[in-house]
Amino acid sequence: MKKKLIIALGLLTVLAVAIFYFLTTGNIGTDYNTAEVEIGEVEKFVEESGTVSSKNIRSYYGNSSNKVEKLEVELGDFVEEGQLLIKFEDNIDMEIQKVEKQIEALEASYNEALSGADFESINGVKIEISSIRNSIDLAKENKDRIEELYKNEAATETELEQATNNLEQLQNNLALAQNRYNQLVKGLSENMKTKYEAEIDVLLLSLESLEKNKENSIIYADFDGVITELNTFEGDIPSAGFKILEMQDPSEKSILVDFMAEDALIIKPDMKAEVNDEDLNIRIENLKVQKIHPKAFTMFSELGVEENRQTVEINLPQSNEELPIGLKLETKVMIEELREVLLIPVDAVYEKDMKKYVELLEDGEPVEREVITGIESNNYIEIKEGLQEGDKVIINYEES
Repeated sequence: MKKKLIIALGLLTVLAVAIFYFLTTGNIGTDYNTAEVEIGEVEKFVEESGTVSSKNIRSYYGNSSNKVEKLEVELGDFVEEGQLLIKFEDNIDMEIQKVEKQIEALEASYNEALSGADFESINGVKIEISSIRNSIDLAKENKDRIEELYKNEAATETELEQATNNLEQLQNNLALAQNRYNQLVKGLSENMKTKYEAEIDVLLLSLESLEKNKENSIIYADFDGVITELNTFEGDIPSAGFKILEMQDPSEKSILVDFMAEDALIIKPDMKAEVNDEDLNIRIENLKVQKIHPKAFTMFSELGVEENRQTVEINLPQSNEELPIGLKLETKVMIEELREVLLIPVDAVYEKDMKKYVELLEDGEPVEREVITGIESNNYIEIKEGLQEGDKVIINYEES
């Protein structure tokens, strides 16, 4: 009896040891949650809030010396090219009259000294030549400006041709006026001609300077547009460098997006972009990056963190003309377009020694394997190397 009891106790002891071994070192009682490696579609994009802006913006500034005499526009007004916007007080008209009187006196003096010479005609042509030369300088500046806008697709070929033709016409007018002048002074002695030209040139330079100052005291619209900023009033003396007025062309718009510098560095011209603002219920597809502005800048986030940013310009078709300038819209740029890849849940990947791993379930056993990952999207991550379709990865497990 004692012998049977000893044998029974021995069997129970062996069984207990075996159960303890399997529970502590084996996989009995372990349940794994797994996910199968599947083929799916992903895309990579960067997203920020952008601002609707015009491609053609003109700002006007104060000079701290002139008082605003007339203010002809209000905020939001639509204006046409050449329309008067602001006029400053000045006494330039009186100064111009003084110079004109000096020119008349010079004419009379030379008419008296040399009878037979038509100094009035000579002087008129001389003034005409000076005026044409001044107009040529302005026409050259205008042509260069439109040429630059045309290169940036902000001006039409017709506008460029018109500016070029205008410059050529003025140059032809100058040649004709110069020829008339040479004919009129043909009979004068060289000394008299030289003296007259020197004296009249001094007066003409004064007149030209006054005319330019007069232009600075009157502001006209450079193009058809809308007044988007107005920071002055009649009687105001705006400080030098202070922006008093801004106008923008509403017919050609773009979206300016200040991306983080690390994102802007991977954005290239012609990349696809879109607006998808759920709050405003605005969606605009098939947009393209027009250019990346060359100058980066720093700004502080809402949390006070300094950030490096760079502006990216995205074109807006004319069909979106109703979008107001200054409107904020959620905008994204596609870094990588939609494509098929191997996907697994993000939770299946862990990092160790600067490398990434997953655990596969093979024959009921977890096996560690190194992987190379790619795009992460909607709690899934792309697997570039290390797995194949159909593999089962462990997401987590629970001890029973």
